[in-house]
Amino acid sequence: MNRAFDDGARRIVGRAQQQAHALGHRGIGCEHLLFAVAESPDPAGAVLREHGLTPAHVTAQTRRLLSGTATLFDSLDGDALATLGIDLQIVRQTVEATFGPEALRPARLSPRRRWYHRRRPRRPGRHLPVTGRAQRCLDAAVHEAKRAGSTAVDATALAVAVVTADGGLVPRIVHTTGVPAEALRTAILRRARRAG
Repeated sequence: MNRAFDDGARRIVGRAQQQAHALGHRGIGCEHLLFAVAESPDPAGAVLREHGLTPAHVTAQTRRLLSGTATLFDSLDGDALATLGIDLQIVRQTVEATFGPEALRPARLSPRRRWYHRRRPRRPGRHLPVTGRAQRCLDAAVHEAKRAGSTAVDATALAVAVVTADGGLVPRIVHTTGVPAEALRTAILRRARRAG
């Protein structure tokens, strides 16, 4: 990690690597960074916990989303569709009654391709690579710190970059709390201004 990160941000990234190891993942993703921010004692971590993004919640949602038990309906906004007169529960029941209870589950890998995606435990001390999306998140944290007039990325800039990440698991995990990412961003920045 370069010198642009302060000690708090470095601790968060280090904890994200430990979480990726603990889950048996091959790289550090944005979901691991979200876990580490939620666990941190910094004001940004307190904001996430107050809004339901506890470390346990992030871990449970990460496991659920990666295990294949998530369905198509998990990413849809039920309230918005209800305003159009669409009840997701009725749609889900109709689809499952017509096509079977497994119809909405994601397809599983064929046995031929499964060997590549098998989770291999890594030795705890080994460095894990950062995924492309997580690298973009870290780059966004650098830009967020510059926007705030800071020379180093702190936990606040990293938290803002993580909760506003687009794509991957983080938006889906944040969505489960019912709090929009922009509202979290605003709350994190407000708390940082009060604390500092």
